[in-house]
Amino acid sequence: MRLVGPLAAAVIALGGLTACDTIQDVSNTADKVKLCADAIQLLGFSPDLSDPQKALEDTQAKAKELQNLANSSPDEQVKKALQEAANGMQNVGSAADWVQQKADLAAKVSSACGG
Repeated sequence: MRLVGPLAAAVIALGGLTACDTIQDVSNTADKVKLCADAIQLLGFSPDLSDPQKALEDTQAKAKELQNLANSSPDEQVKKALQEAANGMQNVGSAADWVQQKADLAAKVSSACGG
């Protein structure tokens, strides 16, 4: 009978850990969803091509924002996709190049985010 008390306490403690793990998993999922939504919004950026230099600068600024999101991602698959997208945005030769690349990069990020 003396074993029942410590055994019950251990079971309750394990149940508490499981609940904490579940809460952490939910929190991580919510963070990932927000991060992915922000990334998709950045990838939806369309520069104003009437001023090619400003369009290029704006595209590169969005790339820096995307890199910041990548750096904050705890999910390695998402981080890699965001880094690839940021590199793609930073390395465009023109805003028109970005328009051509963004669909492919958005698809990769969406896939990494589970969509």
